[in-house]
Amino acid sequence: MSFLAWLLTVKVGVTFVAIAVPFLVLPAETLERLLGAGVSTAMARLYAIAILALLVAYGSGLNAALSGTFPSGIVWMGLVSNVGAAAVIMRHLRGLPRIVSGAFFGAIGIGFVAVRLFPTCLSGGGAC
Repeated sequence: MSFLAWLLTVKVGVTFVAIAVPFLVLPAETLERLLGAGVSTAMARLYAIAILALLVAYGSGLNAALSGTFPSGIVWMGLVSNVGAAAVIMRHLRGLPRIVSGAFFGAIGIGFVAVRLFPTCLSGGGAC
């Protein structure tokens, strides 16, 4: 498995379990406690649906990567999405959520930057 395929697999798996499912199924009271009173349940659920749409796109990128095709658009999407998320998290969150989510999105974002800089090497297309 190439680095790109591994990166996409980790991104999809962790995001599905840690963000999409909880935001879709947790009771409103729990979401309020986790996200703060200013975030409505409807907005949290809508965010989860948007995340699921991104995960479908990442899945198509994983399929392409496993087939030996470089999914350029998916890599750009991942770079913008994860670096952007890390920047917003570092600016607005505090404490443990900032450390955990910032580290996750930041590491994934750096992974997409690396894949963009070294596409042949990190997508399984050739020697480094």
